[in-house]
Amino acid sequence: MGEPVEDYFLRLPPEILEEILLRLPPDEPACLVRASAVCKAWRHILASAVFRNRYRDFHGTPVLGFVQECAKFFPISALPTLPDASQWSSAALKALDCRHGLFLFDSFDQYTAGDTVQFTVLDPLTGHGHRFPTPLNNRLLWYSAAVLCAAQACDHHGCQGEDFHVVIVTTNHVERATLGWLYSSQTNTWTELATLLHPGIIKYTYVRGCPSILVGDALYFDSDRIIQYQLRTLGLAMIERPADAKGRLMTAEDGGLGFATMVDVPNLTLWSMQTRLDGAVGWVKVRIIDLTVPLPVLPITAADDGISGVAEGGRVIFVSTRLGTYALNLKSKQARIVSGPRRKVFPYMRFYIPVMEAACLDQGQ
Repeated sequence: MGEPVEDYFLRLPPEILEEILLRLPPDEPACLVRASAVCKAWRHILASAVFRNRYRDFHGTPVLGFVQECAKFFPISALPTLPDASQWSSAALKALDCRHGLFLFDSFDQYTAGDTVQFTVLDPLTGHGHRFPTPLNNRLLWYSAAVLCAAQACDHHGCQGEDFHVVIVTTNHVERATLGWLYSSQTNTWTELATLLHPGIIKYTYVRGCPSILVGDALYFDSDRIIQYQLRTLGLAMIERPADAKGRLMTAEDGGLGFATMVDVPNLTLWSMQTRLDGAVGWVKVRIIDLTVPLPVLPITAADDGISGVAEGGRVIFVSTRLGTYALNLKSKQARIVSGPRRKVFPYMRFYIPVMEAACLDQGQ
């Protein structure tokens, strides 16, 4: 009789075993839990800082779930029971953004005149939240907001949610301008950004509930035009969308600013902001994906906005069909249904590897 498979793997050299464990899927934390239970040697590999760094660099931050606009969280992997966050909830709670393991909600009832908009930033894994007033009032209802980690030297794979920033952009129709503010959890204050004037634009640029994406040191808010916010300079700028305007901002394959459109259903067209040979910067079509292969039914029409969400990093797009919303992996072209149809979703991306931290306690045994 041959050697049992279990004994064979137990006798592998540590460097070979590490390469095998490196390929366990990060979006299913249960795989790492089971691997850590095999033996002490496996736990020590999983617990090492070198392995954790390699694991994160190899896979990129996985999508563990998403929150819908109605502030309901849906895990799409085997997550533990989330802490009770009822103390942060309210009847008017609405999701605005999700980034670096943090949710951003507002709790403003626009029918209550004179109320100040309240924001809540929540870490769903710890249940810790932070509620604070905004500089908005009932005269500035057309706004979008984004949350991001502000911790120094953080790689944003496993943010702890201690220090964060919140950015607001809003339209002032009287002044024909886009305004912005930056909130710091460290100082608990708002800083006003540079005002972006657009008097020559006939059609207003509305920034109400627009999705955002972080690329490099800039945030981009997607409206009928793209609003760019530079994190270092606190400056605002405006960028035109691609010719096929219906779609969503995303991270391009080269790591820059990208855009996904679904005008020619069933084709998903991916764009990238690139510098052309003549030195001009503009949108370039880089890829067309036929969705009839990965999806069982065609997406809803582009007029209904068939792209319901985009995960930063450019690997996963959420596509709405009449059967439900699918998470489509752009690399493997595999899709799985994750919710009902026609839902706006904010992907929750984070490394959840509790077994590694827990196994560190065994390092000296």
